[in-house]
Amino acid sequence: MFPEAGTNSSNLLLANDSLNDTIIYPNFSAVNLSYSFQFWFALILQIPSVICYLLVLTYILTKKTERQALHNHSILVLLFLSFSIVLFDFSWKIDSYRRQGNVWPQVPFLCEVWWLLEYGFYDTCTVILAWSSFQRHILIFHSNLVSTKRKRLFNHYLPLTFIFIYLIIFYICTIFFPPCENQYDFTSPVCGAFPCYFSVPPLILWIVFVHGVIPTFLIAIFNITLLIRVLWQRYLHHRDWKRCRKMTFQLLSVCTLYLSLNLPLMLITMVQYAGYPDFATEFQLYLVFFTNIIQYLLPFVCLISLPGIWIKITTFFPWNTRRVMPIITTVNIRNGQQKTKV
Repeated sequence: MFPEAGTNSSNLLLANDSLNDTIIYPNFSAVNLSYSFQFWFALILQIPSVICYLLVLTYILTKKTERQALHNHSILVLLFLSFSIVLFDFSWKIDSYRRQGNVWPQVPFLCEVWWLLEYGFYDTCTVILAWSSFQRHILIFHSNLVSTKRKRLFNHYLPLTFIFIYLIIFYICTIFFPPCENQYDFTSPVCGAFPCYFSVPPLILWIVFVHGVIPTFLIAIFNITLLIRVLWQRYLHHRDWKRCRKMTFQLLSVCTLYLSLNLPLMLITMVQYAGYPDFATEFQLYLVFFTNIIQYLLPFVCLISLPGIWIKITTFFPWNTRRVMPIITTVNIRNGQQKTKV
């Protein structure tokens, strides 16, 4: 059913020699893991992940206080984007692993949509998480900036909407209408995982640094400073920081999950662009593969930060259903008669 090796081409790679520059890229579809392992690894994680996504999204969207909470809006966008990646991108990967790396149906449009999910949606999550990390400072320490409808429009809704629309349009144009000719490898997962814009230096440099490296480091910086500010303000004012603690914990949990895999990947990328293109390429391939864990675990991390959801979950289990028994009491009446109440 599966071949013993998941590699069907060399780990190194694809080069571009335009403008007298040589840029070498890893073949991200050539990780040295068997298709059997990749299939079961993805399938075992996907089933509970999809269930958890549905549970968390349903809870936030149906509970008015959670749905209207400003700090949940960027989290909702992240959940929808990541859920799309898990539901479509990862499902197609699982099917490809089952077919020994082959893609079906073998049509270019499927590959382009796949690349949009694989690269466009993932990078959109990165940039939105960076914005969310910055915005959390506003919501906690400068709430006056979102105190009116007008302020919320300009300081909350418009930036989030602009980031989302810009990135989606950017990747649609780059992938579906590229300044080059896409090549599709139907014998490896994600159609070879190599859109032709990888070979266009201005485009790939903009994507790698503006959509990847810089947002990743901003996530780390904003979250470290957020934690320091929250602890310092609590020490100075001795206030009840329950609400702030909840918002801080929610963001820190999501960002820790993201940075645990993506930060090492960005560091390797920076070293490669600094003049060492073959630096840690084998390790980089494994990092790229295991970054899928971020999307799989994201709903579980969000679940932990929604304490109210656990009360709702427990009501569905029969052992938490309490049986109500009637209580019989006797009430004395003045004329000596007794009246029984149930």
